Formats: sequence, C-alpha cells, structure tokens
Amino acid sequence: MSGLHAGGAPILRLRGLAKSFGNVDVLKGVDLDVHAGVRHLLIGPNGAGKTTLFNVVNGHFAPSRGRIEFAGRDITRLSQHRRARAGLARTFQVASLFPHLTVWENLLLAAQAPGFTAMRADAVKDRAAAALEASGLAALRAALVANLAYGQQRLLEIAMALATEPRMLLLDEPMAGLTQEERLGFADRIVALSATAAILLIEHDLEVAMRVAERVTVLDLGAIICDGTPAEVLADPAVRRVYLG
Repeated sequence: MSGLHAGGAPILRLRGLAKSFGNVDVLKGVDLDVHAGVRHLLIGPNGAGKTTLFNVVNGHFAPSRGRIEFAGRDITRLSQHRRARAGLARTFQVASLFPHLTVWENLLLAAQAPGFTAMRADAVKDRAAAALEASGLAALRAALVANLAYGQQRLLEIAMALATEPRMLLLDEPMAGLTQEERLGFADRIVALSATAAILLIEHDLEVAMRVAERVTVLDLGAIICDGTPAEVLADPAVRRVYLG
C-alpha cells in the first residue's frame, strides 16, 4: 500500500493549524491528513515545528487558530486527558517511565490510565498483556525498568502507549539514542505496530525512517513544503534544498 492511503476519511485531519509564541509563528496554517493503516512520517530540519505540532495535536498546547479532527470528531478544544480517552496516544523524545518498577507494573499502570472509573482487574491485565506481546518485551516482564537497555526502554514506552488501546500513536523520535542495529530492529517493530494503530512518526534518521514510511510530510519553518510517497519526497527540489543546502 506504499504511497496510497487507506480508503475513507482520515483518522486525523488538521486544517489551518497555527501556533504562535509571542511574535514567533511556529506553525503557519498546516493542513494535514493521516489515514489509519498508513505509516506517516513527519520530517524537517531543527526548528521546523514538528514537536510543536505534536504538542498541539495531543492538547499540550492550544492552537492559535485552526481545527483538529480525530476520528471524525472536532477535538480542537478538548483537554489532553479527553483526547487520550478518545484514543490518541503520544510518546516523547525522552522516555517517561517508572524505573524502580518492573516492566509488567509499568504496563499495568498505563492500562488503567485512560479512564477515571475503576476497570475490572482482569480487563487491566488483558490490556497490559496485549501491549507486552505487541512490543516484543514478554521475556522481560519481571525485569526492573532501571535495568533495561535504552532501546528496551523505548519499546516499553510504546508498549505503555499501546496499553491505553489507542486508535493512533504519535511517536516523537522513538529511535533517538539507539545504535544503528537497534534502529533497524525498532523500525521493524513500528511496521508491526501499524496493524494495531495509526502512526504519525517524527524521526531524524532518514535512512531508517524511509524504510518505515508509506507517506511523508516535510515541514520547514512551520509550513508544509512537500507531501507524498518517500520516493516523491526524496526527489523534490525544495526538500533537497532544505536538507542539503
């Protein structure tokens, strides 16, 4: 399905999305569609506005203007926790884990996070178990997080997001700090995860990221300069100018 989007409406639709901090316009009217079943890569040089876009989409920042639709619903003014309950999960550039708990205990905590009413214990365990299996960390279930390798911690962070049973994952540089060998294995894991949830990914390692991506959007100075298949984006003169000078 590379280069094509799944049929039907996009799961995430951004229209005219803008964010300013004082007199600095970080996002300048971004229009973007992300479809379920398509691994969508967001790239751009430092300062392009990629992480700010994630922060606006997941509700950490309110947009200065524009509209955000998720699964056919306007979520522009929803709080972060209500977006999470609607099925929008996000990971960060630096893993946010509980280092003195086990892998399993971290997942149990994450599995309970979406709701405010008590879930049945077996339902929580089912969620955690499914996320553990999907992440490939089942053999490390009883390991303390503090003793995990860095790449394993990154996988656990994604597993914790999966434990909330999201409809979409926002992955912010999940492969940062990994070795090249770890990156390749991690890329394969992201491909497998795309069967579970829609994925919008920020990644600086273009060689690895392009192995994952089916669609690529390039952001520069807060605006989209290219959107297409990996081959189309790599061949685009504007993208080459941004990355090669």
